[in-house]
Amino acid sequence: VHDITERKRAEEALRQAEQKYRDMFENAIEGMFQTTPEGKFLSVNPALARIHGFDSPEELMREVTDIGQMVYVDPERRNEFKRLIEAQGYVELFEYQIYRKDRSKIWICENSRGVRNANGAILYYEGTVEDITERKRVEEIERANKAKSEFLSRVSHELRTPLNAILGFGQLLERQSATEQQRVRIGHIMTAGRHLLELINEVLDISRIEAGRMQLSLEPVRVTDAIRDALELMRPLAAGRNTQLSGPCLPTDNTYVMADRQRFKQVLLNLLTNAVKYTPRSGRVSVSFALRDHQTIRVAVSDNGPGIAEEKVSRLFTPFDRLGAEQSTVQGTGLGLALCQRLIQAMSGAIGVDSVVGQGSTFWVDVPCAKSPLDRIAARAAERGGIEQIVGERTILYVEDNLSNLTLIEQMLAEQPHVRLITAMQGRLALDLARQHSPDLILLDLHLPDVPGWTVLAQLKHEETTRHIPVVVISADATSQQVKRLMAAGARAYLTKPIEVTEFFRVIEQTTSNGNGNGQVALDRKVEAVQT
Repeated sequence: VHDITERKRAEEALRQAEQKYRDMFENAIEGMFQTTPEGKFLSVNPALARIHGFDSPEELMREVTDIGQMVYVDPERRNEFKRLIEAQGYVELFEYQIYRKDRSKIWICENSRGVRNANGAILYYEGTVEDITERKRVEEIERANKAKSEFLSRVSHELRTPLNAILGFGQLLERQSATEQQRVRIGHIMTAGRHLLELINEVLDISRIEAGRMQLSLEPVRVTDAIRDALELMRPLAAGRNTQLSGPCLPTDNTYVMADRQRFKQVLLNLLTNAVKYTPRSGRVSVSFALRDHQTIRVAVSDNGPGIAEEKVSRLFTPFDRLGAEQSTVQGTGLGLALCQRLIQAMSGAIGVDSVVGQGSTFWVDVPCAKSPLDRIAARAAERGGIEQIVGERTILYVEDNLSNLTLIEQMLAEQPHVRLITAMQGRLALDLARQHSPDLILLDLHLPDVPGWTVLAQLKHEETTRHIPVVVISADATSQQVKRLMAAGARAYLTKPIEVTEFFRVIEQTTSNGNGNGQVALDRKVEAVQT
């Protein structure tokens, strides 16, 4: 009689280990295999069969008995693989392309090694295989976008440099006494130069949107303000063509949309410009808006021009397609509507057209509704029984080009008897006012018409006379990266739109009363909230 308990325990442990390995082998996401030193398959798992396009490991081993039968897209890569594994006994992260069973191409990443006996001879090879086709596709897209951005950046610089001379000297020639024939020639130079500059700007805008680098500041924008600004800018062009411009007569209307104010106005300007240019002289162009479904506002630009044929409507938003207008005397790049479409879509809206040949066209944009910030502030104040009081004399400079936001802050501070509010709608003017008045606090928007807000902040912190003034950024951009960027540049706090009344007054009080310590606490709390 022999006691074989330990042997039985060892056999059971071995059986459990083998079962654990088998389960891992069968259920692994990555392909796994073993081959003889000559390359014949000993075992393959279901994941490897799926990667190569087979229904089961048995089918793969039946149809492809030798690993050398795998069809490489680039045979030289297979030879390189063989050289490496024969020389060093293993291969790590080796990427190559193969044909699957259905002859489609995929990218593979393989790790293989030779298992040796006590004498150093290779018993078999084993390895793992991962399908990296999707990763390669993303990398290729990223490389293409980077290459396109670099190319456009270089082209923009190379084109703008000679354009500066062309347009600059052209303007000097316009100011000199010239014959009628010379004036005509100068006019052609200036028209072509401005056309090329417009083309460069629109191509760059489209490329930024496609690359995801177009920064939008979404906030409540009053529709009547945007329409009024666009109409005012269009009046000189309309007057030159004797075109009648009309808009909604609702100066006190409080309809708001959630949009980037400058980009929204850019879309309206583009639609108005097209309507005026393509409508015969002495025509009519009008702008209107209406609530559609309690969720979107439709702004429409209508004209009594020639209209657009139904078969051409589908081509309207195709870049560089001017629907035959390139044969006319009307100047254009063929990019305006394509840019409008991308901008509106980036603002979660839609754009379209209704047109009848011989009667005219109506281009419309649908933009999400937004609540009036003034109503919200009033409601909060009523809930709290009034607006918080700021203690002590304060001079505050508010830099903001959005009239609605200016009105909002003015109303919030109207009940503060000790606060003197100075406003500026341009960055350069804000710098002059900061030097002149040395305010206790500067409230700074980032999207300004002349210079970006972060440039204003950098200049304020650079100058000896203004670097001590605390700056609180107010922006609709609530990304943590943007907050950190402005923090590092010297901002004392960062408030996001729509503004919370309690937070607004708390930050102002702490920033102007308690120095850097409490102001930094307020900022840290805000950054943490934004990141969360």
